[in-house]
Amino acid sequence: MARRKEHTHGEIHGMAIKSVMEYLQTAKLESLSLRKVAAQIGYAPSTLINIFGSYQQLLLSVSEQVLTNLYHYLSASVNNSHSASELTISSINNVQPQKSIELMAHQYFQFAHEHPACFKLVFELSAPEGIELSSNHQLAIDRLFNLIAEQLKLLFVSANQADIILMSRVLWGGIHGLTCLAIDGKLFTEQAALPTMLSSHVHGYLLGMAQEKDSSCC
Repeated sequence: MARRKEHTHGEIHGMAIKSVMEYLQTAKLESLSLRKVAAQIGYAPSTLINIFGSYQQLLLSVSEQVLTNLYHYLSASVNNSHSASELTISSINNVQPQKSIELMAHQYFQFAHEHPACFKLVFELSAPEGIELSSNHQLAIDRLFNLIAEQLKLLFVSANQADIILMSRVLWGGIHGLTCLAIDGKLFTEQAALPTMLSSHVHGYLLGMAQEKDSSCC
């Protein structure tokens, strides 16, 4: 057991989150407990209660960290793609946003495939009744959707913010659904087909929205 005052509350906060994420790389959430987390980092369960408030709040903090990691994972993939692109400015405006969204869709699945338990934790866990998500947690969610929204703004320059927000949710809802079915083994097709399915979903949705926007302008 660690000595009192050996670490600050901030350090223990980070240690506990890291411990849970490492545990979920090889085991399921159902086999974890507050007592196990405390033992892994060398502190009493009461210390974690004092810092997080409850076991569920600890898991919500883990969820927030997973979302942050996912944001950096997707953001880096798009930035690297843009850096390597040899497209002209005009072709980027017409082609690159869709390619960026497709890439993020593929990387979204890759992240889920590499961290399935952490990925599921994010979407299966909710805040305790009567308690809202922290502002940092909500920011982590909004930043992810903004990655898509920024690309959609390049494709639909005349769309208002409400339309962009709606499109980002609908588009990513399909990507998330395909990803969840894939990691649960319920697509009933070869895993290798998923990238093609994700690209087809992105292409089909964007094409449909483009045609709808064009018809509304006539």
